[in-house]
Amino acid sequence: MKISTRGQYSLEALLCLATENSEKPCNLRFISEKTHISEGYLEQLFIPLKAAKIISGSRGVQGGYSLAKAPKEISAFSILSLMETSLQSAPCLNGGSCERAEVCDSKPIWESLENSIEKVTRSITLEDLIQIYRGVNGDFFG
Repeated sequence: MKISTRGQYSLEALLCLATENSEKPCNLRFISEKTHISEGYLEQLFIPLKAAKIISGSRGVQGGYSLAKAPKEISAFSILSLMETSLQSAPCLNGGSCERAEVCDSKPIWESLENSIEKVTRSITLEDLIQIYRGVNGDFFG
């Protein structure tokens, strides 16, 4: 599995929103400066995040974006599955056909790997990432 910049940058942008003052929306320029993601790309990322009601936006001078849900309600899986075409690495698990399906002995390995990835990403929330970011339950890796 390869996570694209859409998935990676969405997580980073949401972590930025989650670690800022939740009472005041963050504008794109601020998020861009903090994450080093272009404003144009952030705009593209925020369209599906807003449609999925993960973030909300407001217009005007004091406008910007904020989380529409509590950080503990937003899993890494929900973000990645929204932003990625697929989280499956093997074509046979991604709905693709495989000439070797009947004789493939390695498919259980790929299924196990995919199940593990899904389990881990479902268990990690933005709240967990905030704790890591702030060094409460681990080291800051950024």
